[in-house]
Amino acid sequence: MQWNVRKTLIIGLLAALCAAGSGCAGTKDQERPEIDRARVFNADFDSVWKQLLLAVTTGDEEISMADKSAGVISFRRFIPVKKLGTYAFDDSGMLMSTASANVVVHVRSQGPASTYVLMNAKFTASGKTVLDVFLSRERQVLLGSKGWLEREYFDRLAETLKGTAVKPK
Repeated sequence: MQWNVRKTLIIGLLAALCAAGSGCAGTKDQERPEIDRARVFNADFDSVWKQLLLAVTTGDEEISMADKSAGVISFRRFIPVKKLGTYAFDDSGMLMSTASANVVVHVRSQGPASTYVLMNAKFTASGKTVLDVFLSRERQVLLGSKGWLEREYFDRLAETLKGTAVKPK
């Protein structure tokens, strides 16, 4: 009898921890605002490409691909866990241990003095819920961008170009 009470108590406790780790099933994803992923720069393609490479090679990034003929740059940047909430939407309820941003940039000429730049960032983070701590495991989650990282790179690019950047219509 006492064994059944213990087993029931342990199963109930584990169920409560699972529910606490995964969040409420009835909550709705918060509405996420549209972020500034694209800008047009009043400069030629070659100038934008050169300055963009300088903007994304500050020492915090690992470039995985830079193909000028295709107009694509891909890189990864490690994000301090303390700054993850600034850059990404994290509704996972996990205690994070590592985070990185995976960024792909597309650069297209729109004319002799106009270049379109599109930047997409996704964040990968590793962490644990309360249940994961008990099970001695760590999981990865993919988080959406709030737009701050993209804005940082766009601002660096605009500063080095000394041109006016405008959003595409």
